[in-house]
Amino acid sequence: MQNELLQETQHSYYDYVVKIKGGCQQIANNLRTGKQVEAFEMIADLSEGIEWLVTVEKHMLENHYRINSCLNDMIDMLKEVSQALEIGDSVTVADLFEYEIAPMFMSASEWTFEKIEN
Repeated sequence: MQNELLQETQHSYYDYVVKIKGGCQQIANNLRTGKQVEAFEMIADLSEGIEWLVTVEKHMLENHYRINSCLNDMIDMLKEVSQALEIGDSVTVADLFEYEIAPMFMSASEWTFEKIEN
């Protein structure tokens, strides 16, 4: 039963992480076309999603599965996003999502959990 739950969690992780690149592009597009409310909602959703991914990675590691992801880099970039949002610099936020964050997830479909020795 636990093994099945671990597999389902991994699949949910994979399903979500491959959508992030497109979401980042949509955030950038929304910011550039004056759809700030939609962009800010998407940024909030993405932040929650990243938090969930980090939780999954920690849980999987506790169960002896490791994944080589870029989530730590993503968290650092979200700090830059936050700083730009604080000063109202939506151009920088859009650029960060399009040119810095989205490319981190180009290879997300290749990320896989691997079993490590106990």
